[in-house]
Amino acid sequence: MWSKLYRNHFLMAFPSFDTTTNAWAPQVDISWCTGSSRDSEFVRFTTRTATEAEAVSCGLDKGMAWIDQRLEDKGNRQPAVEKRGAEVIDALQSLKQSGRQSAEFQLTRTSSQAKPLTFDQFKLDMAKPGLTGSEQSLRKSYTALVKLRKTSHYSWAEIRDKVQQSQRFSAAIRRPVRKVKAAHIPLTQQDWRRIV
Repeated sequence: MWSKLYRNHFLMAFPSFDTTTNAWAPQVDISWCTGSSRDSEFVRFTTRTATEAEAVSCGLDKGMAWIDQRLEDKGNRQPAVEKRGAEVIDALQSLKQSGRQSAEFQLTRTSSQAKPLTFDQFKLDMAKPGLTGSEQSLRKSYTALVKLRKTSHYSWAEIRDKVQQSQRFSAAIRRPVRKVKAAHIPLTQQDWRRIV
């Protein structure tokens, strides 16, 4: 498998083929030392890529962003110059290994800097496929989505992907022959986590 050492964390990419979208899903296993023992996290990303190599590159890139966020949350920041130098070295090594930088890798880097999804934007997005709900249920759903972003270290671009996936799912369960109640709005972190 493909691996990388970044900021005292070991990343190992495990791309998998998603048969529902006919695309590759980036996934990484991240482990680090905690005193005399090791801790780890298996992270799945909502982004899909055309090739396995792109999924590896994307997974390692998003895994490094996950590590940066984790260390920021813990207050273990490296000096800015040291961090930039390490990122440049990692980027050069990554380019050398892959031989080229994929378009998905470039798109992922810019999309990870996407603006936050506000409640008003979320409300509009949920109304597009005909999802209806009270203001209270929409707020509860939005709050759960934001909490999931923080606990799972998703980027705003990945959160927007989850909202789009929920729109596709709700459109797919509608039946044109008979009237159906409004599609279920994800209200908890677990509901949002199930949307891939």
